[in-house]
Amino acid sequence: MKKRKFIILLIIIVFVILLFPVRMNLKDGGSVRYKALVYEVTRLHQLSPNVDGVKPYMDGFEVKILGKTVYRKTNE
Repeated sequence: MKKRKFIILLIIIVFVILLFPVRMNLKDGGSVRYKALVYEVTRLHQLSPNVDGVKPYMDGFEVKILGKTVYRKTNE
């Protein structure tokens, strides 16, 4: 019985470690990345090159699961 409780507690701890994100501020104009071992979510706000008539920032959202991009939407 104690061994079973220990295994369940160990599984819960592993899931928390895999799914708990760490916030990272990127130095590209204001992007924020939330990164865990299994997934990564990035709110993009990058400074783009100066072009006449174009918004100076690229805004968007990106989601990666296991290193593969599953969703990306920007105003490029």
